[in-house]
Amino acid sequence: MAPYYRIRPANEEDIFFIRALELDPANQYVHSWDEDTHREKLAHPSFHYFVAEDVEEKPLGYAILTYNTPERLEWRRIIVARRGAGLGTTFMRDILKHFSKDQTLKTIWLDVYEENARARHVYASLGFRETGTDTAKVPGRTLILMEIDNT
Repeated sequence: MAPYYRIRPANEEDIFFIRALELDPANQYVHSWDEDTHREKLAHPSFHYFVAEDVEEKPLGYAILTYNTPERLEWRRIIVARRGAGLGTTFMRDILKHFSKDQTLKTIWLDVYEENARARHVYASLGFRETGTDTAKVPGRTLILMEIDNT
């Protein structure tokens, strides 16, 4: 049984929750956007926002993915309010399952800070493999690029 009740598409009413998670100091490895940027991305057809909720419709976490091309989907963000209970892993697995139905999609990729061992472990457990590094995107930091085939 999933540690949440359902996953639904996010909407503008979720931006306060999304921003609160992004700005939480515990989420030091996650970039944040301002409200206007989230509104813009929510309205853009290539961006997909999801919220995990409990049975009382209280949000527990969110994820953002975007199509770079019809064949490549970028996992931009995932943050959950409760760590260590398997919520993030299950949430991510279910979203991957959702996108597995897209026959055009070939690859889902993400980047993760090199020192974020916990996230790298979770991504590897879901089937992502390390495919390279990026030292230009965030000056002074190394991002590990990871991919999973959509099969």
